Amino acid sequence: MNKFWVVVGQVYKKNVQSLGFLSMVFAPIIILAVIGAIIYFVSDSESGVPEIAVLTDNQQVVSILQSETEEFEVNPDITTAAEAESAMEAEELDGYLVVEEENGLYTGNYTYSPDSKELDTLYLTSLLSTIQQGQQAAELGLEQEDIANLLTPATLEETRIEFEGGGITTTESAEDAIRMAGAYVVGIAVFMFIMTYSSIIGEEIASEKGTRIMEVILSSVSSTTHFFGKLVAIVLICFTQIAIYAVLGVIALQIGFVKDLLEGFDISAILQGFVGTSLIYFVLGIVLYAVLAAFLGSLVSKVEDVSKAVTPIVFLSLAGFYAGLFAFYNPTHMVIKIGSYIPLFTSFIMPFRVASDTVTATGITVSIAVLIVFVLLTTWLSLLLYRSSVLIYSDAGMFKTMQISLKAMKKK
Repeated sequence: MNKFWVVVGQVYKKNVQSLGFLSMVFAPIIILAVIGAIIYFVSDSESGVPEIAVLTDNQQVVSILQSETEEFEVNPDITTAAEAESAMEAEELDGYLVVEEENGLYTGNYTYSPDSKELDTLYLTSLLSTIQQGQQAAELGLEQEDIANLLTPATLEETRIEFEGGGITTTESAEDAIRMAGAYVVGIAVFMFIMTYSSIIGEEIASEKGTRIMEVILSSVSSTTHFFGKLVAIVLICFTQIAIYAVLGVIALQIGFVKDLLEGFDISAILQGFVGTSLIYFVLGIVLYAVLAAFLGSLVSKVEDVSKAVTPIVFLSLAGFYAGLFAFYNPTHMVIKIGSYIPLFTSFIMPFRVASDTVTATGITVSIAVLIVFVLLTTWLSLLLYRSSVLIYSDAGMFKTMQISLKAMKKK
């Protein structure tokens, strides 16, 4: 066991202390920070209320629109289209609204430029509709209370219920959205870590084969210890990266705007049960594809061939990722139900079924059991292949050594 941890420590330190690991960990964070900064500055530069001109002969429309200052501001000094276009060219005006009335019906045409601040045209349309309905109601001799009743829209509420243990419980749509978003994050995380670590694991398994280094190593430790030592070390490196992200996430939750964004949501209550199950799928998914990468890395003897050998993992993970996206929109589809029990795709699909409550506790247990059995079977096959390949290359190396020794003896 001591030799096993020596192999684990050597491989772990070699990778964690490298610049490649640091760039792999912090590159996504830097990219997200740059994207966030761009979005912040762009939104900040476009913030503010747009200033428009209202061109119409109906003074009632002008006065009502001028009273609205939250969504836009009306410039009362501009009364013609020519003046408005000149002001827009000088970047002193964001656009102008032409309102015409015919037979009690209002028609508006809003003109703006690509550099204009965004105007909520739906809100503007609702204002014109309110003015139109108020004028029509006045012509019909309706009282103010009748007008208010006429303009009051109907309301519709939604209640989502679940049947558990003979009882009925209700859940909020916001809670469902957060849980589905959590499942989406799990799918993306599994895909990212697979794409990142598949080649690393393959290179570690394929390295040292057919060299004198392997002969020296096998004289001290068994091939089984060497295989599991490297595999466990890479998995620990992966979990180290996850731990770094977890710490940064906890720090991010202390930032003001993140607290404001999540205010009103009991995240721990919403994600209770879901986090534990998704974490199991997340860990098993990474371990499964790590073992697959080790299996494919055992097929080659040169590090240069690893990228070609792990290509099937890329296609499998892409298929699983897109299956997860499909599950995000339709978690009850028959293809999704079947695919969630296929070990190669379970970690991508099942979190969405758990988040949407479309799978029973028995189904979750069965999928986890199948996934664990498949991981153990793949690990066993990978170990057999690795031991066989190491034995072949070691025997070949010993044969070459004997040939060299015989030639040297003949020369003497």
